[in-house]
Amino acid sequence: MKEKLDWRAFANRLTDLAKAEGTNRFLNQAFLFLNDFVTVDSCAVFKVAADKVSGAEHLCTFGTLKPDLAELLAEDYAAKGFKNDPMVQTALLSSSIRVRRLPRSQYSRSYQSQYFKKANLIDKITSIHSSKNVLFLVHFYRAEGHGKFTDGDFRDLERLAPIIGRFVLRHARLTQSKENLGDVYEQKVTQLVEDNTQIFSQLTERERQVCKEILLGKEEKGIANTLGIALNTVITHRRRLYRKFEIGSKAELFQLALIAQS
Repeated sequence: MKEKLDWRAFANRLTDLAKAEGTNRFLNQAFLFLNDFVTVDSCAVFKVAADKVSGAEHLCTFGTLKPDLAELLAEDYAAKGFKNDPMVQTALLSSSIRVRRLPRSQYSRSYQSQYFKKANLIDKITSIHSSKNVLFLVHFYRAEGHGKFTDGDFRDLERLAPIIGRFVLRHARLTQSKENLGDVYEQKVTQLVEDNTQIFSQLTERERQVCKEILLGKEEKGIANTLGIALNTVITHRRRLYRKFEIGSKAELFQLALIAQS
């Protein structure tokens, strides 16, 4: 490892990482944490169906690669590249291997050209996490400027990869859960307001749109941007729908929505 940290410092870093899970700062924090011990230039995380037919899903990428290039390579890998990755076949054949490194010679020329040379990467170590019929692959890459992973780097990643991998996977699940919950909530609000319920039927079309955006938690400026209308127009429609409902605050509007839903 680069330098030794005492166990208190290490524990504090893990605590900070755990607190950051599900937030925008997590991936950068995970990258800095990892590089305190082993130099890694990029990390990409994928979910792969064990049958290799159902496909793969790109969960996240972080590191020093240009974002556009990293996203392009990740999307291509999830679409087709994983099928030609010998690391996936290795993972399928042995459930006992958790961290694996293969020589470049085991990767086809086309694979090396697409996923190594295009991004100036020269080495890869993968942490493999299996769950039922799904594999989670955490690829750690080294760029040309830092040289290949040494044997010492591999041993260090053997210790660190399971830790960082589980943090990253939890982060991905938390992030997806928040997105899914947000989608479900928006669908429910849209259905509630747009259905001709006894409460919302008295609103005009524009008042319904403003009402929906308020229930989604947006402020006046955000509503104006979303609907493409002036801020004063939003305020006017809000005032009118409040008057029709005989209420005076967002809190009372949310209470009405709960009543309408029930």
